[in-house]
Amino acid sequence: MQRPERIIFLALTLAALVVIDLLKTLGTGSARSMWTGTFKRETEPQRFRRYVYGSYAVLMFCAGLVLWALIWPETF
Repeated sequence: MQRPERIIFLALTLAALVVIDLLKTLGTGSARSMWTGTFKRETEPQRFRRYVYGSYAVLMFCAGLVLWALIWPETF
């Protein structure tokens, strides 16, 4: 597949969604869980921290994927 533009587009779209969610989460101090509902920074700080660090990990993955697609487009 010699079209890394699609991979770059998907990675940037995912990164944009994660950034929007992260800004909302850090601004309000609460995050939404899929199974247990909403949790707050004050009541569950460790869980909140894991949520934020997980978002940072997804952003780093997206950045690495875009960098990979830009440097070695022939691998796609």
